[in-house]
Amino acid sequence: MKGMIKATYEDHMGDDLRVVNAARVSFGKRSEYHTYMDYSDGRTDDLGEPQGIFRKELKDADKRLIQFLARGCESREWQDNVDILWNGTNDHEIERILKWAKSMPTHWTPFGHTAITLIEEIPIFVARQRFKHTVGFVYNEISRRYVTEEPTFYHPEGYRMAAENKKQGSTDEVFYDESHHSARYFQISSENDAVAAYRSLLTMGVCAEQARMVLPQSMMTTYWVTGNLYSFAQAYKARSRPDAQKEIRDLAAEWDRIIRPLFPVSWSALVD
Repeated sequence: MKGMIKATYEDHMGDDLRVVNAARVSFGKRSEYHTYMDYSDGRTDDLGEPQGIFRKELKDADKRLIQFLARGCESREWQDNVDILWNGTNDHEIERILKWAKSMPTHWTPFGHTAITLIEEIPIFVARQRFKHTVGFVYNEISRRYVTEEPTFYHPEGYRMAAENKKQGSTDEVFYDESHHSARYFQISSENDAVAAYRSLLTMGVCAEQARMVLPQSMMTTYWVTGNLYSFAQAYKARSRPDAQKEIRDLAAEWDRIIRPLFPVSWSALVD
């Protein structure tokens, strides 16, 4: 049975305003959403009266605050340096700006007063990369010490060619036609043999925690993960890079799909 890389939303705590107020407490301040009735869609009630939709959004000052927290500088200072780069300058000035950007403080703690819980389903070989992100995350994974149901396996849509640079891992070039079918055959046949061996060991009376040793890294695993917004953003930036493995980039895209609507201002400030 084939598994897909996916993340499912479970629940979350906080929103963009939570980030704002966690920062404003330093000055004993607190902000609220700007609320209004939106009549732009032209809806009316049974009497023909305009019928609006109650909406809320961050105030402009709070949006600027989130940008400051994420960047470590005010928008004006950021834009001034961007303009310098766009307009062309000498190598010394470029080096100065790069050092300035690298040394900017990150005011990350307000983003830490949030929590996002997802259920992620990915193959073992991707999970080993995922679990390297430990700061700000907690994981609880399904255990084949206790679960003996039929395993599912991840099959890629295509098999990528090896890269000359081993640090890159693979190229965008994929196997086609007979080469692709041969690679698929080798994967599926090895998985079938592994499952047969696994079942035989269980039938012999070998405990599940040892019988699982024969199952391959393409086997799917499921776990709950909870992390704060800043930790998810750091993981996303690392795993959505072009040099990251495609399979974990697919998982990072799932984080973006789920988290962006929950924290639209904060997430954009942290990762875009």
